[in-house]
Amino acid sequence: MSASRAFDTRLFLWVVRRGRRLAEIPTLPYLFDALLLAWTSLTHPSRVAAMELLEEKALQIDGVTLRTHRFGGIEFHHETRGELGHVHGHGLLDVRLTRKLAGELLEEGRVRRHHVFPDSRWISFQLGKPEDVSYAIQLLEGARQAGR
Repeated sequence: MSASRAFDTRLFLWVVRRGRRLAEIPTLPYLFDALLLAWTSLTHPSRVAAMELLEEKALQIDGVTLRTHRFGGIEFHHETRGELGHVHGHGLLDVRLTRKLAGELLEEGRVRRHHVFPDSRWISFQLGKPEDVSYAIQLLEGARQAGR
């Protein structure tokens, strides 16, 4: 893990776990995510390229639109299924799957437990480069098929 990746991951996790009440302050989650995105743009331009490509490819999934997520970042919203997932400013994609599929993917090791809800059907996948987008799209497709 590079030093800058370690920093953005540690900062994100610290804020999410210890500053959870801060999310209740209007606009603060959006400001934090914007700062995280600015940092990522400077330290990991390939990660930002992957995030942009993910947004473009996700819009090709039937019924998917982009929204601002309630805690910052971009939400992938399906017209009948609701939120499929969201990506944070440092490229962490959170996706809601079935418990069975989430468990299988966790065993494979390409995804990790969600940073806030580790025992839920939410999983996290770290985008690093544009080549990661095809797998991220598969995760979003899995969420679309899983439903609510």
